[in-house]
Amino acid sequence: MLTEQKRPRKRSGRRRRRSKSLQSYLRKYKRKLYAMLKYAATAIIAVCLTLAYQHFANGEKPTQRKMVANGPYHGIDVSKFQGTIDWERVAEDENIQFVYIKASEGSSSVDSRYKENFRKAKKAGFKVGSYHYFLGWKPAKEQFDNFNRYIDRSKQDLIPMVDVELTGNKNVNRELLQSRLAEFMQLVKDEYGKYPLLYSQYRFYNDNLAPEFNKYFIFIARYSNKEPVLKGAGKYNIWQFSEKGRVAGIKGHVDLDRFANGTTIADIEL
Repeated sequence: MLTEQKRPRKRSGRRRRRSKSLQSYLRKYKRKLYAMLKYAATAIIAVCLTLAYQHFANGEKPTQRKMVANGPYHGIDVSKFQGTIDWERVAEDENIQFVYIKASEGSSSVDSRYKENFRKAKKAGFKVGSYHYFLGWKPAKEQFDNFNRYIDRSKQDLIPMVDVELTGNKNVNRELLQSRLAEFMQLVKDEYGKYPLLYSQYRFYNDNLAPEFNKYFIFIARYSNKEPVLKGAGKYNIWQFSEKGRVAGIKGHVDLDRFANGTTIADIEL
């Protein structure tokens, strides 16, 4: 039986217009959504960077410490031989106004704990300086370069210190020792604007460096109740009167240092 064929329906123009309108809306919404997400991501990154900066800045901000003006000692000096130091506990000692930390030795050696000690001592609120252990049988320029490239000049609170002792200079004659030491001290002056603090042992200093070096700031070690007396005209500025001091936060002994009358922390600030 023959049936009437159905004609295909024409699509409604209204439906096509509605479809195009929906696609246009979705595209517009997609652009807005992308812009919103981009803005949110930028804001989140900015907040994270701000918080990270604040955390870092607060972490490096020195602690404000209380200090006494006329305590039994005024400073300490340390090296890797003190082991791990709890600088926050050390900072509770109100007598300590300054800290010197060993940085280098000779032409190539450095102290493995220097950077850790320096950073933590600064954070604990101390005035901090760095010192070099001098070997008279090594050229002065090589030793200065070793010291100067290892420390961060911009973070130094105190003038550099050079440590000249019997150990390391046993076989160096007086003339050579004085010549190389004078060159080292001049190199420090040229670089930092001030001569270094000169540390030495009482007898060794008087036998090998006095009176030629008495014009500098002198830091003398004499473990006695008797104050150091320099050979010739001049006087010491800091006296290391004990090598067996006890300070909370440092295991074992530590050197204790005392200003001479008329010398203050301002005299050794860089």
